[in-house]
Amino acid sequence: MKARINALSDASRQIQLTYRPTFFRLDNPSERSALDGLLASGDVAFAHDEIHGQLRELIKMKSPAVKIKETDYADLISSHLAGKDIDSYGVWVYYPWSRRLVHMLDKQEFIQVRSNRNQYKITKKEQDELATKIIGIIGLSVGQSVALTLAMERGFGELRLTDFDTLELSNLNRIRSGVHNLGIPKVVITAREIAEIDPFLHVICYFDGLTEENMDDFFTGNGKIDLLVDECDSLDIKIISRFKARDLGIPVLMDTSDRGMLDVERFDLEPDRPLLHGTIDNVDPKTIRGLSTEDKIPVMLQMLGIENISLRAKASMLEVEQTINTWPQLASSVVLGGALGADVCRRILLDQFHESGRYYIDLDELISDKKQTDEKVHTKHNPFAPLWKEDMKSLSAGVKLETLPDDIIPDNETIKQLVSAASAAPSTGNDQPWKWFYKNGVLYLFHDEFRSFSFGDFQKTASFISLGAAYENLSIHALNLGLEPYYAFFPDSSTEKVVAAIRFRALQPKRETDLVKPLDSAIFRRHTNRLLAPKSSVGEDLLSRLKVMAESIPGVQLKYFTDEADLRSLAMIIGACDKIRLLNPEGHYDFVHREMRWTNEEAERTRDGIDIQTLGLGHSLMAAMGVIRSEKVINAVKELGGGNALGMLAMRTVSTASALCLISLPGYSLKNFFEGGRSMERFWLEATNLNLAIHPLISPLYLFSRILHGNGEGLEEANIRELSMLRERFNKITGSGNNDAEVFLAKIAIAEEPVLKAHRLALEDILVFDGEI
Repeated sequence: MKARINALSDASRQIQLTYRPTFFRLDNPSERSALDGLLASGDVAFAHDEIHGQLRELIKMKSPAVKIKETDYADLISSHLAGKDIDSYGVWVYYPWSRRLVHMLDKQEFIQVRSNRNQYKITKKEQDELATKIIGIIGLSVGQSVALTLAMERGFGELRLTDFDTLELSNLNRIRSGVHNLGIPKVVITAREIAEIDPFLHVICYFDGLTEENMDDFFTGNGKIDLLVDECDSLDIKIISRFKARDLGIPVLMDTSDRGMLDVERFDLEPDRPLLHGTIDNVDPKTIRGLSTEDKIPVMLQMLGIENISLRAKASMLEVEQTINTWPQLASSVVLGGALGADVCRRILLDQFHESGRYYIDLDELISDKKQTDEKVHTKHNPFAPLWKEDMKSLSAGVKLETLPDDIIPDNETIKQLVSAASAAPSTGNDQPWKWFYKNGVLYLFHDEFRSFSFGDFQKTASFISLGAAYENLSIHALNLGLEPYYAFFPDSSTEKVVAAIRFRALQPKRETDLVKPLDSAIFRRHTNRLLAPKSSVGEDLLSRLKVMAESIPGVQLKYFTDEADLRSLAMIIGACDKIRLLNPEGHYDFVHREMRWTNEEAERTRDGIDIQTLGLGHSLMAAMGVIRSEKVINAVKELGGGNALGMLAMRTVSTASALCLISLPGYSLKNFFEGGRSMERFWLEATNLNLAIHPLISPLYLFSRILHGNGEGLEEANIRELSMLRERFNKITGSGNNDAEVFLAKIAIAEEPVLKAHRLALEDILVFDGEI
């Protein structure tokens, strides 16, 4: 059995590239003899002789106003044959790929009958005009649909098809073909079907797709094409072919099979028109050649305009090379694209349509429920009001402090210097949750909950890390001004918003101050460095120096992770937490509306948040950010059960890490988070002096606290279960305890210093002096 199947397969491979039928006209002796030989060979498996029915149609169409009786057809057909044997009339057409022999009217009569029902949507004169036209099609998914629709309408005289690919099983969701064609070139499949519809249409196949080598022949060989239909996936060819079309004055059509979008570029009427309406002016076809499917997406988004893509298509783009191999297409959209493409091709070729542009036949919009339920858009109410001067004055009045004899009262200018240093500290999402009030020699540090209210600031822990880092900057700078600050901590008192009351005394020589004073030079240079550089090793001596500095705050423990298996596991945990956060309505809202600044202008204006340019993302991830920004897209991804791509940035980030580190203290309390913030800042400033790049990766810490100390508050049950499993893995790798104050999880690497850095609020917006108006 297997041998017989293999023999049959070998025979079929011999005709794998055949797409033109053979014609036999029996009034030609040599062709009659050739047909006799074909019949004798046994290569004809099926014979179809419906010439009588075709002659009936021909006779009927010649006299449409006459009611021909059934009994009259025999004489009318006999008269038309004029004594010629009906078996010899017309032409016999053999299709070697299906081994079918078909008897049909010869060319002119065949065309008359087959195109008869086009009239008068297409007139005889227009049909003759179309028969002179040459159309080129690149790419045969939507391209196949366009080609077959054009063939059915007889919308061309010659068709040039290019595609280098063969039919795969997954193509059958949108390409009209049968399973017997798997492995056959798409150009052959399309050309064969056209030949079976109309064997007199002239089709030329380019089996290697459109290349720079065959481009001249495709565009101008044996006559210049009159119109180009671009449906290829190769972005470089998509661009290069347009350059060629523009140079030759050839109009270009493209259907995207999404929202029924048809793109028209009339280079024949507008010889200087920008390619793809100016959307790719900065794209070099040489640099995008060979891109992966994932990396093609940002260029496609740029070409199509992210705002113009359907919701499901955007959601699917986040799943490319995650849960799906490539971007999806549906047969309904492809067939619609074939109809739109063929219709506009015809009207351009007949000089009935002259515009360039993008046109949408969006079925979801045109045919929809009359009563549409408004989609719920998540909004977040901030229950806190900004802290104003009178608030701080009133709250500080309730703080009772004993005046000590060695206290020093710094002047206002000194306080400004100290608070400027403090404000250079890092904060979650660069929210800068601090306010400062100076009165009677005491500098009060306030927690401005209006600025920090967010999904990430669970139980205020993130804010107190930031506030501790701000205090540490102030303290280090004060030491270098000859002052020794000390503070009273008030997070659990009735004042609540007052974090610390800071006083100053003359600096006394101490070993600890000698350790940290050199950090002052790094305060205004410290930054988050998200740039990716080749993975490199950081020496144990440098890691040791960082550990000493971080643990100079009593109770702090700093752990390093350099084992590749541990790094991969931690990256997966971080990525999973990033995904949970972004798929959470509040987490996503904070990311889009609270943290990110989507333009440089917005970052300059607000002086807070994260300028998207500082993320150091490539084109692919920048495009993904634009997609992620949409709440509707995120909801669609969630409904589809996807979102793995939302965690891939962490994998990419950790892949270039020299080490990951974790700063923690035993005991879950706001005081420990404050002290942990001080340790984090010392660590970070030392790293800055050592020219090491630090990139916080903190989503696990803020999410774990919700399941460990908040009964999963704000999380869905599935998230709680997943986070519980992730926590177990995290503890196994890090040796953490569930009651620790986990302050800082970060990447350590060696990378160039970024050009763009985070902005800071103006001093007058965060510092108030008692008595100032």
